[in-house]
Amino acid sequence: MRIVIPNYCTPDSFEENVYETLKMMGHDVLTMGPISIHKKSSPFYRVYKDVKKKLLKTQTDQEKWLLLQITTFKPELIISLTQGLSEEVLHIARRKGIKAVSWWGDTAANMSGKGLCHKEWDFIFIKDHYAAFKLRTLNLPAIQLYEAMNPMWHKPVSDQKNNQVVIAGSFYDYRHYLTTLLIERGVEVGLYGARLPIWADREIKKRHTGKFITRDEKSQIFGAALAVLNSTGMSEFASINCRTFEIAGCGGLPIMEYRPGIEECFEPEKEILLYKNLDELFSIIEIAKNDPVKMKEIRKAASKRAIEFHTYKHRLEIILKHVEELS
Repeated sequence: MRIVIPNYCTPDSFEENVYETLKMMGHDVLTMGPISIHKKSSPFYRVYKDVKKKLLKTQTDQEKWLLLQITTFKPELIISLTQGLSEEVLHIARRKGIKAVSWWGDTAANMSGKGLCHKEWDFIFIKDHYAAFKLRTLNLPAIQLYEAMNPMWHKPVSDQKNNQVVIAGSFYDYRHYLTTLLIERGVEVGLYGARLPIWADREIKKRHTGKFITRDEKSQIFGAALAVLNSTGMSEFASINCRTFEIAGCGGLPIMEYRPGIEECFEPEKEILLYKNLDELFSIIEIAKNDPVKMKEIRKAASKRAIEFHTYKHRLEIILKHVEELS
């Protein structure tokens, strides 16, 4: 199929992983091209985009690009990734027989404007069960679908080499406080991600590497660590984030706060370690230090499960099957 993804790509992003997987599956895929992580994560860039959209009340750069591709590239399918598109733009696509799918990988709370709530989508895939249910109450074509990992670069490349508990990503309120508690307890942490918020704790600033890790480097760091601690923001509630699958794919030891639904993806204690309070978390970290043989079994089992069931190819086969059934 000829498929467009109307957004820029940063390394190892949702957009790039879907793009590379679709190409590997034999499809003709077009995106808006690369953009640097520093630019995309810049607060000034985000403010500029928001102000431009709200004050000028015009189409976004992504929508303008998409309209151009509709007439030049002539796609058969639009896959919009964690991104809203206007009814007007999608209506133009519909009139030309182009199917439009949204795959929303962020928390539903981060939708802005009309979000995904209009009739022009052929399908809406979203990771949270309740969000999918809520959209279906409006007769919108919503289906729950988790994110995934990319075995092209999320793969075991290193055995454990240190006692770091790695935390990677944005240091929002919950993750920030969790990290301060680990530091106070004397846990050796490895902190990675884009720029910290200006209000970040001094001890976190001291330990943060300032490095945004992707692809093979992510696999190397996750695999070499004692464990990778996965947490989500307060607005995520029970949803499972992409980091869950990436840690497993990279051969890292996955530790995560408990949430309903994790059993759909991994078997607790055999493929993932879960905690419900701080005492349980600190106990898990100590066990990980003292029983490396058992931890290696969990790493291998988690990686096997991820490769067999949780790749982007698995998810995209589901999406494309639904699209094909519309024809």
